[in-house]
Amino acid sequence: MVSPTPAAQRTTPAMSRFWQRRGGKLMLYTYLTVLALFSLAPLALAWSTAFKTRAQVVSNPYGLPFPPAFENLAEAWTSGRFSQYFMSSLIISLLSVVAMVIVAPLAGYGLARMKFWGRRLVVVVLLIGLTIPITAIILPLYTIMRDLHLLNTYWSVVITHVAVGGPFFAFIMRAFFMRMPEALADAARVDGCSELRVFWNIMLPLVRPGVLTVALLEFLWSWNNLILPLVFLTSENVRTLPVGMLLLTGRFSTDYGLLSAAVLILSLPVVVLFVLFQRNFVEGLASGAVKG
Repeated sequence: MVSPTPAAQRTTPAMSRFWQRRGGKLMLYTYLTVLALFSLAPLALAWSTAFKTRAQVVSNPYGLPFPPAFENLAEAWTSGRFSQYFMSSLIISLLSVVAMVIVAPLAGYGLARMKFWGRRLVVVVLLIGLTIPITAIILPLYTIMRDLHLLNTYWSVVITHVAVGGPFFAFIMRAFFMRMPEALADAARVDGCSELRVFWNIMLPLVRPGVLTVALLEFLWSWNNLILPLVFLTSENVRTLPVGMLLLTGRFSTDYGLLSAAVLILSLPVVVLFVLFQRNFVEGLASGAVKG
């Protein structure tokens, strides 16, 4: 039996230490890469199909669009009325973001910093509200909006977005405010600041990452929401992009090029927004998850 050489004896422990240090990271990066490919492949296929003619979709469904065709985008934007749907989605999303950025920090500050009778009960009620799916209360919501004469108006969707998403975003902001040292607020009160000034001048500037996280999440959810615009907005002039995509699917046949163009119009603003603010978005979620 041949004994291992000294060089081989030195190499084996070195390789073992290498795998102990780098093996875990290598497996993690491999897993994340595969997961990213599975997540991005459908979107890449849809974006690619958006630039194909019907003949190209049939003959080469998974290939690159060469030469690229822009007829699908033009038809979806004009004949499909996606220009109107885009503006409706933009108005609803911006109004929802503005309303949520006002409501969530105030509610989160009250739950985190202010002591009042029944605070724990309020927290429990909000937690229970988070467990109720929107589909379970859509009929009562429709009745309320009908009685308030808000159907076929943007406000019906905006108000419901804030009411349904408010508890979730309030808890996100509550986690941010609970991380702030109480000594800052106490010093401001000693100097004569009211509670509103403590919130506005001292605490709110310190939780800007949380406010940005709330704004981004609310925009994404409002932009992609289907059930509320589908139920509340039946008029052609106020429909949103997800509803417009739903109307493109035929009963017996589907124009996949046109539908992929609609996917491109719907998803591109969200992708651009996330790419621009991904660092702030991740930092905001990580900061708010430290303590709650």
